[in-house]
Amino acid sequence: MNLAFTEEQLQHIKKYAIERRTYEKPTILIVEDQEFSRKLLGGMLDRDYVHYCAANAEQAVALYAEHVPCITFLDIELPDANGHDLAAFVKRHDPESFVVMVTGNNYEKDVALAQENKVQGFIAKPYSKKKIVDAIQKFMNRRNATARRSQ
Repeated sequence: MNLAFTEEQLQHIKKYAIERRTYEKPTILIVEDQEFSRKLLGGMLDRDYVHYCAANAEQAVALYAEHVPCITFLDIELPDANGHDLAAFVKRHDPESFVVMVTGNNYEKDVALAQENKVQGFIAKPYSKKKIVDAIQKFMNRRNATARRSQ
């Protein structure tokens, strides 16, 4: 798959990347090809967060451009792209994005590649609600620290 945003989508991302700093609760994008895992993670978030779900990279790019999520939980193995490539793509166009890799693969090379792509977290499956909530709290702490520095 060719990962690309249109110029209009890029302008939208720039506009809302600034606005999302003010959200009381972060919006979340789940990118997971396994329906069971997508529903499990979505179920963990249903009560407390607005979230969107994508089953592949194509859907993820469209949803990312439309909603400009605060946090993206991203699987590595997708049917139409590599999650590492998608993470690098998102970080290139939205450097302040908060990406957490969520995968059944806990290989050293995957962890190293995630770090190289400057993602903020790596959660191996099976994941617990605590690990997901911890990642969200890490985002909130980072956002609050950034807000304090800019005052």
